[in-house]
Amino acid sequence: MNKLLITLFLFLAIAVVSCSDDDEPKMPTNAIALNMMIGDSETTIGGSDVFINASNNFTSYDCGIADLGRKGGFNQNPNLSQFAQEIAVTPGNFYQIVLANKVKTVAGNRALPINTNYYNVYVDSWIYDKDKDIAGAKISYTECYPEIKQLPEWDSQVAVTPIDDDYYYKASYTFPKGCNIDKNVDAYFTDGYQDRTDELEFEIKENQIIITYPYSSSHKPDVQLYVRYESVYTRVSLAFE
Repeated sequence: MNKLLITLFLFLAIAVVSCSDDDEPKMPTNAIALNMMIGDSETTIGGSDVFINASNNFTSYDCGIADLGRKGGFNQNPNLSQFAQEIAVTPGNFYQIVLANKVKTVAGNRALPINTNYYNVYVDSWIYDKDKDIAGAKISYTECYPEIKQLPEWDSQVAVTPIDDDYYYKASYTFPKGCNIDKNVDAYFTDGYQDRTDELEFEIKENQIIITYPYSSSHKPDVQLYVRYESVYTRVSLAFE
């Protein structure tokens, strides 16, 4: 009898755990709930043009959509390893929506500017009509901006101190580990009215840049960089002291 009771208690404990809400995402206070009906192109997510088409897919003309599966979140930073303009709607999955024309290839990978908004989306469940056919989906979404502590804010200036190296000045700057500097550097260098940009030399080693320029110049270079961390990038200028 005791063994039977113990078995029953164990069964009930397992049932309670399996029916718990621990697997359900916690809704942040800024989340917006929305009922999206199939084929209703007027009901879109935030300021995007994303709606659910007749094939039960999220679809867009202007946006990229990424399916993050069940490992996403309402505050997740952009993940642009894969995205498309049409993707299947799956209850229980997270998605990200970004404006496609904001995405740029920086240091070899796609990335979104750090000052650009995007949407994290969670599909809660299907909506059924009276005939028990799928009529739409219940979703929640948040409007987000990337939060990357490794990157400076957009259009920040970082100070570099040139060192006299015989006939040249040499200056360097190293961003935090994991950052990657794009090799396409925007630079301009003059000596009065004379353009001497071709005398600027750059060496880029992942997160470090080394700049060399003639010692004889009375002017300082104007240098602007694009720096990426994961799927987010920023634009910074070097301030020569």
